[in-house]
Formats: sequence, C-alpha cells, structure tokens
Amino acid sequence: MFVSIFSRDTMKLAIISDFHLGYGSGSELASDPFEALGEALDKAMGCDLILVAGDLFDSRTPSTETLTRGMELLIKPLAAENGTRLVRGIGKNVEELTPLHQQGIPVVAIHGTHERRVRGLINPVQALEKAGFLIYLHCNGVILEKAGEQVCIQGMSGVPEQFSGAVLQRWNPRPQRGCFSIMMLHQSISPFIYAEHLLPLERLPKGFDLYVLGHVHESKKSSYSGSPLLIPGSLTTTQLTREAVAPKGFWIFDTKSGDAAFIPLEVQRRVYYLEHQGSQERLEAELESLLEHPHKKKPLIRVRGMVPDLPGLNSRFGDRTILSVRHETGEEKPQAVGIREHTISVQELGRKLLRQNLGEAGLEQEIYEGVFDLLVHGKPEEALRLLSPERQHKQGE
Repeated sequence: MFVSIFSRDTMKLAIISDFHLGYGSGSELASDPFEALGEALDKAMGCDLILVAGDLFDSRTPSTETLTRGMELLIKPLAAENGTRLVRGIGKNVEELTPLHQQGIPVVAIHGTHERRVRGLINPVQALEKAGFLIYLHCNGVILEKAGEQVCIQGMSGVPEQFSGAVLQRWNPRPQRGCFSIMMLHQSISPFIYAEHLLPLERLPKGFDLYVLGHVHESKKSSYSGSPLLIPGSLTTTQLTREAVAPKGFWIFDTKSGDAAFIPLEVQRRVYYLEHQGSQERLEAELESLLEHPHKKKPLIRVRGMVPDLPGLNSRFGDRTILSVRHETGEEKPQAVGIREHTISVQELGRKLLRQNLGEAGLEQEIYEGVFDLLVHGKPEEALRLLSPERQHKQGE
C-alpha cells in the first residue's frame, strides 16, 4: 500500500508521461506499459490532479485492444473521491466537455509525437477527452480549483520539431494571476535531448510556477527562470541506452512547498548495459553474474561490443533475459521484438525525403508534414488541394 509523503492540507500533483500503451504488441513486452500505468495510477490516487505530458499511446492509431485496456486503467481516477473541480478554460471551450469531467481526480493531458495526426483527424488523446476520461490541451489551458486554491495548466502538445518555436511564439502563453501556473510541453528541448531543430530552453516563456516536459525518457529534476522543471521520463523502457538503467516512475509535486518526490515503479523490468571488449567466455560469465539472482520479469540487457557467437549466446540466455547486441561496427543485432533504438523509421525517412523535395520546389515548410500525413492516411485529393497554386497564393498573403 502506497502512503502519501505529503500532508492532506496541500494540493498535490501527480506528473506522469510517456506511457506508450501498445508498445511491444505481439511480444513478451506487451503487458509492460499497462502494468506500469496501473501501478502509477494506484500510487497517484492520493493526489488532487494528474498531469500527463504526452505519448500516452505508442501509435497514432492504437488498436481497439490497446484503447480498451487504456480506458480500463483510466477509470481509476475517474471513479476516485476528489474535490478538485474545473473552473474555466483559457482558449478552450470547457462547455463542450462532458459531466464526467467534473468527477473524480482530473487528468489533464497533451498528445505527444507518437500520437500526432494530420490536422482534421482526431488523435487518440482527443478521443479519450470526448469519452470523458481526461481533459486535452493543445495551445490552450484550463483552471481547476480545490479548497480555494486554483491551478492553471497550459499545454502545448507535440508538434514537428522544426515548427515548435513558431508554434510557441504564436501561442504566447502567460501565467495567470491568482493561480499556481503550470506550463506543460512534449518537445525536444535543449539541453535535455539531442536532435535536429531543438527548441532552446531559453525560448520558453518565463514566470510560470512549474514547467513539465514530456518526450525525454529519463526522469530529471531541473529548473528554469527560478521555477522547478520536472521531467517524469517514460513509464516503460523502449530505448536501451546507458541512461535506461535508471528507475522508471513519476513525480508527485506539492504546490505550496515546491517539494517534488520521485515515485519509482516496482513492476519495471531491470535494465543492464554492458560494454564488452573481451572473449565470448568472459561475456557469458558477466551475463551469468547479472542473472545469478532471480528477477520478477526477464531483464533487458544491452551488450555493446563484438560477440563472436551470437546464436550461442542467445541460445544459452534467451530463456532468462531479453538481449540486444550492438556490434562495435554500429550494426544492430536485436535478439527480441520490441526494443526500439534511435533509428529512422520508414515513415520518418519518407517525411524527410518529401520535405527536401518540396523545399527545393520553394513551398512553405509548414506544408511538408501535412502533405505527407494526408498521403499516409489515404487522402490524396486533400494533399493535392494543399499543394494547389491557389492555396500557395493564400499562404503567401
């Protein structure tokens, strides 16, 4: 049984991110995201508000089974006793929300990069809002109140990295007077992640009481503009990096004291990262040492180095661990389904090539993502209209 570390006379926020429900589907990792979210929600039941910083799902179009299991878990906060109530929206019409949004522990969420869909198509986080499970934000906000204290959450969902600065500038959020003001994003922000088109931390508006950042899979506690900045990290391991060995969990934040407590999960798989330069026998001895003590779940082990007898290694340890081997040449030798590394997907490659070709044609950059997504979703007529001379003329006006 989880015991709250905070007194009952304060407003507590559970800050969770990157569930990736549906990750590992069809493999022995398939239940990991659901078990992790279940434990996180159980431990968040004593909180007054739950914030979710994107990537609830691992896919833009999750399967019916994934959606169903996700909704079964999200019933927990909806059915809980709680006095936090929605007061009003900021650039959001809260009158369109259902009566369910005034029940239980409010869940306020943004979508992430995995859920982003072309404009006009409902993403799965929006679908959960329409069903009454959460409040969805994108370049808008809501104010909630409990026992006279008001909290304002303003969120920007995941957008293509090359547009993030422009979208943030157009949105231009500001802290709300009389509220504990929170800004929540799901973006690649320097210095917390390394990628193309990074949004510098200094570009974020100042003056908020708390900043929450999703997308980064390792939990971190930092600060910006004199206020705390919390990164929950992912609830389940999807990338076998050196940093992935750190515990998975979420933050509980006290709005009055500013204290933040990291709550680790017990159901997580243990992750090991081995730098190997010796013989096959030495590597096998290292693996035996790691697996000497029992694990509740098969651990994930990443081996970086030369492995002369990879089939033999997998044959000997495959029933006790999930192995992933990266040779010194950089060639990846995955030994299990579902361990995603920093590689470019077919869709990402297609989007990059299309962006380059359209760029050479002198078209507006913001059209690139829209055209590609319309084609992916089988909407060639709408893609052609987006590329029509008349549309281009309007864009330039």
